[in-house]
Amino acid sequence: MKVVLGFVSFLLVVGGLQGLVHELFGVWIPFMGFTRFVYVDGYEIYISLALLVLGIAAAVAANRASTD
Repeated sequence: MKVVLGFVSFLLVVGGLQGLVHELFGVWIPFMGFTRFVYVDGYEIYISLALLVLGIAAAVAANRASTD
């Protein structure tokens, strides 16, 4: 469970950072290109911040999860 939560948190954090980079600089990073379909026009910054918060929450849950 810890590995799955760690992977999910990585995807969410990178997706959120990619959305913020796109909004600030206008460049899509090809590493996580599929996340461009997650964003709704006009709400990109809010969705990016939500992805970051969810990724951090998943990382905290992964750290607290037992290893059994």
